[in-house]
Amino acid sequence: MKPTNIKTEKVLLYVIIGLLITHLFWKKKNTTTKNQQPKITIVRDTVWQTKIDTFKVQTVKYKKVYVHKNDVTKIIKDTVFIKDTTNYIAAKIYRDTLNNTDVEIYSYNLVNGKLLDSNLSYKLKVPREITITKTIEYPKTYRSGLYLFSEVGGNTQQFDNLSLGLQYNRKGKWFASYRVNLNQSNQPSHNIGFGYRLFN
Repeated sequence: MKPTNIKTEKVLLYVIIGLLITHLFWKKKNTTTKNQQPKITIVRDTVWQTKIDTFKVQTVKYKKVYVHKNDVTKIIKDTVFIKDTTNYIAAKIYRDTLNNTDVEIYSYNLVNGKLLDSNLSYKLKVPREITITKTIEYPKTYRSGLYLFSEVGGNTQQFDNLSLGLQYNRKGKWFASYRVNLNQSNQPSHNIGFGYRLFN
């Protein structure tokens, strides 16, 4: 073997050893760094449900009271303790509670032959449906690695490419490679490559 070939092979051996040492160094450094946390997005949406129902008010029970002629909010149960009863008239209070699975309705009516006062109030039980959407976005991560690869090829005339090589990737940012063509056993060709990532 010629001295130039021995010198070239030594250089390539040093390159491979250098790539291995660099890979081990960066791998150890990566284990000490903190992992990036994923981005979590939570979206809450409220969808109101529309439902139509019919309630029949059938209140027959009432409570007898006395109400002031000029102010229907002044109501007393009995006129025993009132000196002047001319300002009060007898009336009836009708109260009812209507309910189903969705709502409770409270009715109030004050009557003395005619409607003096009336009120409706309600309480919703199941008014809405809440939808929660949780999205987890993991950040892109690139790991360093050393890869062994081979190539096989040729053209229509001859099969002249049977190669074996090593490639070192540095977290997806750049790579370096070495390849030897094994088809030419007497004078194998050696190739060294280098590349850099242009896009994510």
